[in-house]
Amino acid sequence: MASLWLLTAVLVLHPAYRAEGLRWLDRLHLPGGLMWVTCGAELVLGLRVGLGRPTAALTALQVALVAGFSLVLAVLDPMLLVHPFGILTKNLPFLAVVGTVLLLEREGWSPRAAGLLRVGMAIIWITEGLLPKLLFQQPMELAVVANSGLVPFDPSLFLRILGIAQLLSGLLALRLRGRLLAALLGCQVAALVLLPLLVSVQDPLLWVHPFGPMTKNIPIIVGTVVLARRAWRP
Repeated sequence: MASLWLLTAVLVLHPAYRAEGLRWLDRLHLPGGLMWVTCGAELVLGLRVGLGRPTAALTALQVALVAGFSLVLAVLDPMLLVHPFGILTKNLPFLAVVGTVLLLEREGWSPRAAGLLRVGMAIIWITEGLLPKLLFQQPMELAVVANSGLVPFDPSLFLRILGIAQLLSGLLALRLRGRLLAALLGCQVAALVLLPLLVSVQDPLLWVHPFGPMTKNIPIIVGTVVLARRAWRP
């Protein structure tokens, strides 16, 4: 959790981050200086999250910030809801992590904590498979597939196949148990590492995007690893 807030704060030092941030602030008719104030607040929040104990107030603050941010952007540009790199949909697993951490503090690895984390880690595969791959294919992702040189057939067909695989992966993650689940989660971790690397080869600036399409993978990877380790135990 802390890594996401801290990275969002310190990456403001990159000019591409500032250029994109200023573009969106201008669309909201807000002053550019607000970006520095916001990043300063995120830095403080990240340090508090990383160094302190989770509390209900801290959890509520993070949920409010993420939900408010998502709502503003969704109203401003609804297509962000189906963005191929999960600009808004990756907020769902992050919120699941935030809630899980509070439950772990209060009641340990309870069925509620395990269930919330499991749903949170599965939902991103369902949304990523269904929305940008099957229902709302977009030129930027089609171009990434075409320019990769790894797909010898129609990029649109490839995205549909990938979308079905991702959708099934998310649904199976909610149904499987034991070592079958651990194996599936291990494949998901590998995909969470490999797919962003393939995309960022063509557009490395995605790593410094203020909305975190790449950095949001960190809590998803960690949450998936936690689930895989527990599923592997006899």
